[in-house]
Amino acid sequence: MSALLLLFCLAVVGRLFTIQIVDGEKYALRGKNQAQQRRIINAKRGDIYDTKGRLLASSVPGQLSMNVEMLGAREGHASGKAVLQRIYPNGDVGGPVLGYVGRDGYGLGGVEFSFDHYLRGEDGWEMIQKDGKHRSYRKIGLPGKEPQDGADLYLTIDMNIQRIVQSVLKQTVDALGAKGAMCIVMDPRTGKILAMANEPSFNPNLPASFTLSQRQNKCVSQIYEPGSTFKTVTAAIALQEKLLNESDLIDGNNGRFEIYGEVIRDDAPQKHITFTNALAVSSNVCFAQVANGFGNDLFYRYSRDFGFGAKTGVSLPGEEEGILHPVRSWSGRTRVTMAMGYEVSTTFLQMMLPYASIANGGVLVSPLIYERVERKNGTVIISSAAKPVRRVVSEDVAVKLRGMLTEVVESGTGKQAAVSGVSVAGKTGTSRKPDVGGYSRTKHWSSFIGFLPADDPVLLCGVVIDEPGGGVTGGGAVAAPAFRKIMSQVLAHPELDFSEKVLKKPAAAKVENSEINLTRIPDFFGGGRGSVSRQLDSLNIAFRFEGRGDIVRHQTPAAGSLLRSKAGEVVLFTEEQRTIADSTIRVVPDAVGKDLRDAFNIFNSNGIPVHVVGSGFVRRQSITPGKIVSASQVCTLFSARAGAQK
Repeated sequence: MSALLLLFCLAVVGRLFTIQIVDGEKYALRGKNQAQQRRIINAKRGDIYDTKGRLLASSVPGQLSMNVEMLGAREGHASGKAVLQRIYPNGDVGGPVLGYVGRDGYGLGGVEFSFDHYLRGEDGWEMIQKDGKHRSYRKIGLPGKEPQDGADLYLTIDMNIQRIVQSVLKQTVDALGAKGAMCIVMDPRTGKILAMANEPSFNPNLPASFTLSQRQNKCVSQIYEPGSTFKTVTAAIALQEKLLNESDLIDGNNGRFEIYGEVIRDDAPQKHITFTNALAVSSNVCFAQVANGFGNDLFYRYSRDFGFGAKTGVSLPGEEEGILHPVRSWSGRTRVTMAMGYEVSTTFLQMMLPYASIANGGVLVSPLIYERVERKNGTVIISSAAKPVRRVVSEDVAVKLRGMLTEVVESGTGKQAAVSGVSVAGKTGTSRKPDVGGYSRTKHWSSFIGFLPADDPVLLCGVVIDEPGGGVTGGGAVAAPAFRKIMSQVLAHPELDFSEKVLKKPAAAKVENSEINLTRIPDFFGGGRGSVSRQLDSLNIAFRFEGRGDIVRHQTPAAGSLLRSKAGEVVLFTEEQRTIADSTIRVVPDAVGKDLRDAFNIFNSNGIPVHVVGSGFVRRQSITPGKIVSASQVCTLFSARAGAQK
């Protein structure tokens, strides 16, 4: 018995010796691994802003559950609640341009995808300790790595213009019973895209409520035959090659031109008319004759130079390169058909660029969708600048083309694009959509692309309507009025300075048949209540202060904006004078009932970060007004449009 007990003790001692001495390091490491765990610390995704610094996309810590009505969802797309990590405060305004973020945190579509590498940042990690009851806690001295938050992205998009564009597009589509629409507004000199819209749009807050097709940015991903807007390219070739001058006569042949057994006709037959008038009335017969005098290689070369058949290089995903067939596959009538905008397919953005080159003096430019990517500390990682690609026509030819396109609006098919008090140049286009066995007789693309002022363009705008209903299909009757509405509203907007640029009048402008007295708003940043009040009184401008402080920290409209005298109002946001010694302490202001932009500025002037959900007026806020919080605490503002359910 003693021998057995001795053997048992020796076995226990031997096992303990093996565990503690021989395999001691192995078991110590296993115990450490069971007691410690590596936990990922997610980096905050960078924010997206428009060209004026207005928030377009932001991330929230953790997840936020809320009613979809607060997210700007259109009726029928979604109901109930949505769980969010990424918030798009403007709802479907600019949705296809922005894109959205998937459940794994990666950008999907739009600039969220294109700039995902910069926006996503770099995750960190930390080691946490577990006690015997599996409770986790942080132990001082354990290794770790701080996350590096993503950089912020600033776009060339101006949300004031974007909202105007989407509102007019929706009204136009609804009025015409159309399938959809596209619009792009650009600066033709720099290539900066100021607005890019699809109708219907999609809400990136609720991507699962939309099909993949609905989430696409059709301005770059959909190709179409442009129709008569392509005649401007044909005219440019004829002028540049000195085959015709704008005043030369062309035989309209009573609206009939035959080539290879097929007949090209004009709806309004012409006899002898000038080249300018041929463009103004959009004569197919005249342009068929013009193009028939080109060599195929010449036509192809110029088409390539104008950017057709190749991607524009814009920083947006899903861009198509269009279709420009090689000369070896052309038929005997291809150049004649191309002259009228058939047998060539383009994206809408591609079709805008020849007009930009004509507006800026003859140089093809690369379109730009972003201005810079910037770290939180202000360091710029990358920035964009105007990129001239090549000269496509001479300055003299560009001037002649601007004159010809002005005639289109003044006396031709584009009369409904005219903006009162401003010279407008542009071209209408209508093309049938392909169908089984040929082209449809009922489905059309209707378009207008134009710029203003015609002699020194600062704004380029194009509108395409997909399958307008009601039997009206011409671009002059369908798309040109939408162009006029968009440009008129842009010129009249008090926070946009295009009125002065276009009309070249410092104090007054005439828009849409009404005299509007405009005053340029000074910069009041850092000024005291008394001096600012006296200055605004002298300018006869209404104003009000927000906040209880004495020093102005923000203003709306922004400095340099044009404001309608006796009609507008300047809101001045002051820094609150606090008696609390700790500078990291803030008093939460009351934003309920205020316009979202004003509320956002009130919180900014008080040094409290905010997250915005929805659009319109603030209905509630996550932190009670008057509560004292730390400067780093974020308040969420829940807003909805007037009349929406609270």
